[in-house]
Amino acid sequence: MRHSFLVGLAALSALAVASVSFAQAQTNPHAGMTMQDHATMQTTPASGGITTTPSDQAMLAAAPTAFSVTFPHAMTLTSLELTGPAGQAVDVEVTASAPATTISAPLPVLAPGSYSAAWAATGADGHRMNGVVRFMVH
Repeated sequence: MRHSFLVGLAALSALAVASVSFAQAQTNPHAGMTMQDHATMQTTPASGGITTTPSDQAMLAAAPTAFSVTFPHAMTLTSLELTGPAGQAVDVEVTASAPATTISAPLPVLAPGSYSAAWAATGADGHRMNGVVRFMVH
């Protein structure tokens, strides 16, 4: 009898911990997330995550004139490193701006080829988010 009571108590404790974790995740979109989790959010915009323009794996008929990131809350873009088709760095100027939910940086004229854009941003509370977007210009 004592053994079944202890098993029931352990199950009840586990359920309580799971309920608290679920409640925290519902009220705090960053609860329990690692930096890698934030980086993968850009591929799941329907879940309230990050979206970029161009989007990851985009095949573009024309070169984009800007790179933009939309966040679920205000952020400041701190860096944008664009790498071109031959692996060369492409100069992109990121100007300091007030925190916003959508931030854009102008891009230089891009030749056809494959590019990757590694971005980083900081929130008002000091948390950081980053990601990499790969796209192709035809």
